[in-house]
Amino acid sequence: MELISTRQDGNNFDSKLRTHAHSAEMKPKILNALIERESTPQKVGPRISAVREALELSKAEFADSIEFDRSSLTKVERGVMGLDIAVGEKISAVYGVGLDFIYRGDLADLPPELRPKVVPILANARKNAQA
Repeated sequence: MELISTRQDGNNFDSKLRTHAHSAEMKPKILNALIERESTPQKVGPRISAVREALELSKAEFADSIEFDRSSLTKVERGVMGLDIAVGEKISAVYGVGLDFIYRGDLADLPPELRPKVVPILANARKNAQA
């Protein structure tokens, strides 16, 4: 019995034609397509700040509510320190903000009532960063 795989474009895939060098070239391209580079501290910080501002909380109130060090929150918001996943999970649990928003910027992962408040804050932060 011969097994034939069909690619998305409808053509048959012949594994004999794929060379080792070709698969090595494809791996970084595939990974880059699958993994968005949006989880850098410089990207996550403004999102955390925008959520906090949309909730109308001071840094101290927000940090205390998620049991996070206040000075570390300042560093995260400035983008000089990464946000540990445990802290991201705490923000998610307390405020309903999904990890996809925190680490990837997916607005669909924000509570609906926060979206109209967060978007202008992020737009303003982006404009200030470009100036």
